[in-house]
Amino acid sequence: MSEFFDVVTPKEAIKKLLSKKNFPEMISEKINTVNSDSRILSQDIKSSINLPHFNRSSMDGYAIYASDSNGVSLSNPNYLEIIEEIKMGDVPKHTILTGKTSRIFTGGMIPKGSNAVIMEEDTEELGNNMIEIKKPVSIGENIIFSGEETKKGNIIINKGTKIRSQEIGSLLESGFTEIFVSKKPIIGVLSSGDELIPPENTLELGKIRDINTYTISNLINKSGGIAEIFPILPDDLNSQLNQAKKALQFCDMLIFSAGSSISYRDTTAEVINSLDKPGVIVHGISVKPGKPTILGLSGKKPIIGLPGNPVSSIMIFINIVKPILDKLNNHISVITKQIDCTLTEDISSQTGREDYVQVSISSTDQKILATPVFGKSNLINTLVNSDGFVTIPPETGGLYKNSIVKVKTYE
Repeated sequence: MSEFFDVVTPKEAIKKLLSKKNFPEMISEKINTVNSDSRILSQDIKSSINLPHFNRSSMDGYAIYASDSNGVSLSNPNYLEIIEEIKMGDVPKHTILTGKTSRIFTGGMIPKGSNAVIMEEDTEELGNNMIEIKKPVSIGENIIFSGEETKKGNIIINKGTKIRSQEIGSLLESGFTEIFVSKKPIIGVLSSGDELIPPENTLELGKIRDINTYTISNLINKSGGIAEIFPILPDDLNSQLNQAKKALQFCDMLIFSAGSSISYRDTTAEVINSLDKPGVIVHGISVKPGKPTILGLSGKKPIIGLPGNPVSSIMIFINIVKPILDKLNNHISVITKQIDCTLTEDISSQTGREDYVQVSISSTDQKILATPVFGKSNLINTLVNSDGFVTIPPETGGLYKNSIVKVKTYE
């Protein structure tokens, strides 16, 4: 088993696990595009057509031959004959020649011969199918050309993209009614501790309600996985090992809660090393809270040992487990929401360690403020009273009042 105090940085810890040649990648499955929100695309999507697939107007106005507007002004207008009205969905019947125009609406198809659209407000209807144009337009003005958005064969959405409403719209616009996405990983959650009881049980002296199972499961589901909850396990090696073996038969990844420190009762590392190799890869990360975190692999299945303290387990999930889960799920371009805030008081820290400090966010007329919310790592309400957290880098000894800090907000 790895030495507990042989700690590594968060980046090193993640890299050690992800760099293993047997780190897995989820298989693909085909689903309906309309049901793909928040799924991870497992193939590049190439446009099968030019988009838009015809030249169309970006304004309400008149499709004209641009040279008919050369030199016109309020005092020197030109006059054109209206030969047709083109609504959205119509295919124009006539070709625009000099001296002619077609009434057109936003999104309407540009008729042959036309190379510009003059906006309605720059014209005046005169009756008898005639208009007066009072402003010059250049070739291509107010026209969206075929292929301007994307050309046939171009990649419109990259593999690894997390699908949002706008991606669904783009896919359907291009005719993709079914797509391949990464299959959601099934992640087993195993909480252990003789002191734990289910949340619905009456609280007894010496006992605490298990909350980590449910906070972690919620984070898994929000992060693109499927949480599989197992019964609370006692502080017993054989019980935990047997349950882990059963869980690995159908789970893609396991997360243990508690049992990651160096206490004689903490058995997670021993359980992981009793499963398939390579076993424990990291035991101890230079962070606060969450130093005793364990990262390992059983064959091609990641296993994480989280500290039992609620704040520690949540912070380690966000900063360590989430990037691992993103890799497992083939998710790329992960951007964490951050807000620049002015710190309202000093925060001390220990060099050589990355600290995650909870803050609440408020605002004045001039500034957005971040106020530290201090508390022990076993107090869940520290997080309840927080809007996000700041990361103190290991090379600094803290952060100073009135400095600008980046707050990672909770979703």
